Amino acid sequence: MIGFPGNLDFEFSQLSGLLDIFVNNVGDPNGKEKSAVSAKAMECAVIEFIAGLTNADTKEVYGYVTAGGSEANLFGLDRGCETLPEAAIYCSTAAHYSIAKNARLMRRRLVTVDTDASGRIAPDALEKACRGAAGRGAVVVATIGTTMSGAVDDVDAIATAAAVAGPVYVHADAALGGLIVPFTEIAETWGFARPEVGSIAISMHKGLGMPVPCALAICRSDLVQQQVHGEYIGAADATLGCSRSGLAAILIWYALAAKGLAGLSENALRALATARYASRRLADLGLSPKLQPYSIVVVFDRPAESICRKYHLATEGTTAHLVTVPHVTPAIIDKLCEDIRRSTDNVER
Repeated sequence: MIGFPGNLDFEFSQLSGLLDIFVNNVGDPNGKEKSAVSAKAMECAVIEFIAGLTNADTKEVYGYVTAGGSEANLFGLDRGCETLPEAAIYCSTAAHYSIAKNARLMRRRLVTVDTDASGRIAPDALEKACRGAAGRGAVVVATIGTTMSGAVDDVDAIATAAAVAGPVYVHADAALGGLIVPFTEIAETWGFARPEVGSIAISMHKGLGMPVPCALAICRSDLVQQQVHGEYIGAADATLGCSRSGLAAILIWYALAAKGLAGLSENALRALATARYASRRLADLGLSPKLQPYSIVVVFDRPAESICRKYHLATEGTTAHLVTVPHVTPAIIDKLCEDIRRSTDNVER
């Protein structure tokens, strides 16, 4: 399975006993609740650790473990729309489909703008779209690793372009790239380094590797109001879900404790190197691969359907892509390329 970003390089058998324990994180990770059957200490540690990779002051962010990147995107967009109540939501045509779904659920107008040749949101198209909303502000989604091409949007250019609408709130959908770009040359300039960025979504089952989908929703702490919602649970709650999986928080904590910063860096650098290797091998086959900067997504000419099914490649029209999350190795790329070569030889015969 190399066409989708779920990282299969994980091992949690030592934690199997947790399946006999009910762990429910209710309300804010940094608050208490009456039931006291949570893993909130681990959830707080996870948020603090990952926030440190986003150029945040870890004492000035709020976050929690969500069921997936779509919920984390909804949380960020909700924070942005509450901050700028008259603003529309802007994203590129390459943004994840959850952005359109979330805008619909929020009853907020969504404006999609074109991308440039590299697949990033086009600043001139964004500026043109925002010009008619002068004074209302703009909530803009910057994708840090688009779904099909892996392109990383230029947040500096986004903030400048959208400023014609007034105040700008940027939500960074870093579901794919959130554990990659902190180990590249843009490490010190991405994320909360830009003041317009109010929130970030980062998937944990992609870069880190998890047996269950889960993600982190992180925002600037001044964007949330933590207050008790009812005497029943006795907990302050600024999350969207209220009750959520304490097991997911434990799994993330365990994986981060096992890997550490050095392990995350090794994962990211290996994934980037494998993407470059895949691009070279596919180029040798004449499949016109495209690999964007800081990306682990390699787009290439769509091979035979049997190849797409065998390797579970993501496809769109005449193109396919593979994603070099840590379980994807050069040896697997070699097998893919050999199968493609054989299928081409059979067609030619």
